[in-house]
Amino acid sequence: MAIRKDTKFWLSFLLLIATSSASAFARGEYQTALELYGKKQYFPAAQYFETASLSDPANVSANYYAGYSFYLAGHRNEAITSFWRLAKAFPARKEGAQALLYLRQIDPNFANHEANKSQTSEAKNVSNASVEPKLSAKAIVDRLVEVKPSAGKNPNVTPSFTRLVKDLLVAMPTPVLRLLLDRGGRIVLVSSAVEHDMRIQNTAPRGWDSSFSWKESPALTQGSKVVMSQFRADSRTGEPVSTIEEIGVLRHETGHAVDYCLGEFSDSAEFKHAYALEAAKVPDEHRQKLDYYLQKSNNGASETFAELYCYSTGGETDAGRKDSSELVHKYFPHCEQLMIKRLAALEK
Repeated sequence: MAIRKDTKFWLSFLLLIATSSASAFARGEYQTALELYGKKQYFPAAQYFETASLSDPANVSANYYAGYSFYLAGHRNEAITSFWRLAKAFPARKEGAQALLYLRQIDPNFANHEANKSQTSEAKNVSNASVEPKLSAKAIVDRLVEVKPSAGKNPNVTPSFTRLVKDLLVAMPTPVLRLLLDRGGRIVLVSSAVEHDMRIQNTAPRGWDSSFSWKESPALTQGSKVVMSQFRADSRTGEPVSTIEEIGVLRHETGHAVDYCLGEFSDSAEFKHAYALEAAKVPDEHRQKLDYYLQKSNNGASETFAELYCYSTGGETDAGRKDSSELVHKYFPHCEQLMIKRLAALEK
């Protein structure tokens, strides 16, 4: 049926109004998101950025900051969804390229995703590590560890600190080390953790009090990559202090990387079921002490898996974390058994 000219005019007019309204709505959401982001309220900012992006798909900045804000807020799955939308829609833009870099680190299914059809030669070389099953633990660790020069006022990572880290890693089960190498894992040693990504320096790690920031953290994990620093900022003075007494935290962070390489085992139905049952039984007298491991969503299960791995491979090395680690071991025995069984399967 033919459409009259005046009908076409009114349809075009209404479409223009609708488009303008949607654009105005998106601008309003984006402005609100920027204000929240400036106040470091990353999760609500992410939600507004996401709404703005969906309302105005051409707003590349809104899409990028939706993913990045979800990432800073510790909402990994939402960050993955936003970053993939950006990477697919704008592969030639710098924001799309940056999104892919984050996805390589945080998406356990990155290698299988259709947007990753062309692997880099580096990724191919890393994946070929699996054809060398006879590598010793020391040889694997030498390949895993990467030392970065200082990019700030702190001195460079010292050879003695590097040896300490390598000795700690060599003591871990060889099949676990091989898993990390096969999945492109890295243990990056830096002077300060925030040198890895200066944009996180004023943000708080998930589960931490908002008065603290990554500058005071000795280590962090992104996907299969662990970043361990020799110095961190003192929470009172801001001056750099050595992390040697806290070196055991590297085992915890490596636990996160192992969890990632296992396809987020802490997010599996069997582990989450065991975690929910055991978390509910933690007595009130210890719940505050273990609040970091009792976080909502999957954060609590993820931190518990990492700490159980830490405990099983030598434990924490500073007094405060030792106490918490012992309690995690005590109150999550079924989770620990599931983890041990899953790691044992790597030897077959």
